[in-house]
Amino acid sequence: MTNKKIDSSISYSLMKYQVEQKPGLTNLKHFLGIKSEVNNPKPSRLVVFLSCDENADFSDLESKGITINQKKGKLRTGLVPLNNINYLQEDQRINRITSSKKLSFKNDVAKNRINIRSFVNTTNLTGDSVIIGIVDSGIDPKHRSFKDRILRIWDQTLSGSGVPEGPYGLELVENIESSRDTVGHGTHVAGTAAGSNNNNLFDGIAPQSQLLIVKTDLEDAHIADGVRYIFRIANEMGKPCVCNLSLGGHHDPHDGTDDLSRIIDEVSGPGRIVCCAAGNEGDSDIHSRKNILQNTTIPIKFRVPPIFGDYILFINCWYSGKDQYDIAIRSPTGFTTPFQAVNLDNDPMEYALPEGRVAILTPPPNDRNSDHNILIIFDNTTGFNRIKEGIWQILVKGKNVITPNGGNFDAWINDSTESIFFFGDSVSDTIKIGSPGCAVSAITVGSFTTKVKWTSSNGVNQEMQFDENEISEFSNEGPLRHGQNKPDLLAPGAMICSALSRDSIVKPEYIVDDEYRIMAGTSMATPVITGIVALMLEKEPLEEYCFINGP
Repeated sequence: MTNKKIDSSISYSLMKYQVEQKPGLTNLKHFLGIKSEVNNPKPSRLVVFLSCDENADFSDLESKGITINQKKGKLRTGLVPLNNINYLQEDQRINRITSSKKLSFKNDVAKNRINIRSFVNTTNLTGDSVIIGIVDSGIDPKHRSFKDRILRIWDQTLSGSGVPEGPYGLELVENIESSRDTVGHGTHVAGTAAGSNNNNLFDGIAPQSQLLIVKTDLEDAHIADGVRYIFRIANEMGKPCVCNLSLGGHHDPHDGTDDLSRIIDEVSGPGRIVCCAAGNEGDSDIHSRKNILQNTTIPIKFRVPPIFGDYILFINCWYSGKDQYDIAIRSPTGFTTPFQAVNLDNDPMEYALPEGRVAILTPPPNDRNSDHNILIIFDNTTGFNRIKEGIWQILVKGKNVITPNGGNFDAWINDSTESIFFFGDSVSDTIKIGSPGCAVSAITVGSFTTKVKWTSSNGVNQEMQFDENEISEFSNEGPLRHGQNKPDLLAPGAMICSALSRDSIVKPEYIVDDEYRIMAGTSMATPVITGIVALMLEKEPLEEYCFINGP
């Protein structure tokens, strides 16, 4: 059977599972929506997006252990046993199956810097009658900044019967204290957007808004379910809503055609706004871009440092569907894989070089954007053929280049060590905004620095070496891969003081007092804009505050 309906990530997962069973899936869980425990009798399952017939009824799939979360829609999410992926491929109602990907979490002076205080004093806007939805690491429900304003929490990490958007997790309406934020990221984000403490210096932007919280497991399919959940509840309550997504990743094509971005575009509109973080890799060499000409072979170099322990490396590559490139991998001492062309059956090819084991997937053009996606995977989770340190190369050969003056070849590194980077003249500091920040209808937010000094709770003066009143060096740059403008706005993102979750562990230098802490990132800038949008929705509830970027 060919694998034309599934993406490369699923193809690779199936290969690993067939060869190594559950142990082969262990480290893939860092990146993909895999539910698999070696010592658990439950079958290995995969969280997926499904492109399908809009009104298809999938209740008949329950006998196969397949769960489709939504009853209607052209793009849905689900949970599928790996053993039944092929069965699902044969279903004529389904056009495409895509693996869910793991994303990551990416205000005292800040409010004065953007004149929020004078704006609020002039307009008397507070976010009253507006819902702010936050999909994040949860919230500290006992923090007084949110007293009596948390409407519901859908904790996707707890066992329960779920909600209409997905039969998993636990929805809390009364006993919200059963959900905790042990990371602290979501509590800080919520405090910036909506915290209230009797006009305290660290109040949020919209202190009288109401909160809907989704504690996410970071599967992008479940993040999509969370956005749908928040907007459904807001609709049932008849209130406008803005949803904050201070998270992101680089598994997507960076052009807004990935499934999460498409769902955001689908559900956004008047009174339904999504704000997304631009990302925090602005000072990291995670992106490469090279121009490829006909009959030329271009090396793209990446450096692998000495690494101890198991890890996995994904390199996500994209280029125009008009062109055709062949791909090979060269090790630090010159061992090279064969050049690999487009594989119409979407089968992964794995090569055991003396200095590392590598899989290369070169499927047919993507049905979303008609472009080519190449996935390169180094798997160091077994004891043999472990990747060696040194300068590795991706060799890109222009086999049939139609694009005038050559085509662009873009690549992004995702690795579980966060220590592998591109090297040399292929490094590009642009095009670093991934999903969901590349959604067309989303307001995508970068960061500028408004504060570099503070005093921690132990009385020690702290300082970060950022340039004040400048774009934060970590803030990701645009545009998107085909030139669309992103980010849309900049907001204060360093160093931001906001609510501290008492269930989180924080270094003392970042704690201001028992209730507040310092953080930095586009994650911190995004809720500033989310709060401002809430104020705007209070004044004009059905406005469509979004930025439509043309090609």
